Amino acid sequence: MSYSPADIAEQPDAPAAGNADESGLPDVLVGPLLRRISPRRWVMWLVTCRPLDLMLTLAPRGGKSRRISLADQPCLAIGRHAFIYPVDVALDEPLPQDTLIDYDVSICRDDGIQSGIAQWAPWLCHTGAAMPSVAIASSHRRLMHGSCRKPHHPVADGLVRGDDWLADDVDDPARRPAWLLMTGDQIYADDVAGPMLCHIHALIARLGLWDEDLSGATLPDSPALYAADDTYYHRDLLLPDVESSAALRKGFFGGARKPVFTTANAHNHLMTLAACRTFHPQT
Repeated sequence: MSYSPADIAEQPDAPAAGNADESGLPDVLVGPLLRRISPRRWVMWLVTCRPLDLMLTLAPRGGKSRRISLADQPCLAIGRHAFIYPVDVALDEPLPQDTLIDYDVSICRDDGIQSGIAQWAPWLCHTGAAMPSVAIASSHRRLMHGSCRKPHHPVADGLVRGDDWLADDVDDPARRPAWLLMTGDQIYADDVAGPMLCHIHALIARLGLWDEDLSGATLPDSPALYAADDTYYHRDLLLPDVESSAALRKGFFGGARKPVFTTANAHNHLMTLAACRTFHPQT
């Protein structure tokens, strides 16, 4: 059985994590994703379905806990029900190194009730933990390495295996990698499965992500792209080509004529910012 993006968008919502607003969406859609943590700086981002009153809690093991309001952090609307919080907090008092630091992001509601990660995303807490934790390494001797993720690849998911590995020694800061190093482009924006592209389009509609102008292309805008007959499995016909020498095509691409995106798997190539924004969180 096949489904169109409209069919998927009309399906009943899955149980929402934590509190949900009138849209039926959970308050927090993605994250928090830690991007850079140092003794005097805390950088993370999350995506919400509406503007929220957020509070950051940092609790070093054996040390003093602190609560930091995120009211002054930017909130960027990318759709009717999608808001990015690129949080970057400068810390007056440094965080300890080589020590586990529990952290939480609480949603403060108008009635005074607060809900933390354990309430709205309990899967981010390891077994028996009330909050997620992180450790700031004093030396960068350990790292966890990953590359582009392909959801339709037959092998098991690498990040899930990484999380399982962390869970084996969750209370030992010396076992924590100092980095998560993601080389490559993190996703395959060209080699996208048809069902995944269909779900991407449905999520764009569900979140009401802004339409985009495609001036200079064969289609005028993103709605026209999503509705085009060639939008599934034939996007190589919509992408512009570049002329190159026969020797270059033969040497690097086996003689195949390549789109400007330099890929031989462009049949479902992502072509809009909204598609990339929805694909990254799903992978």
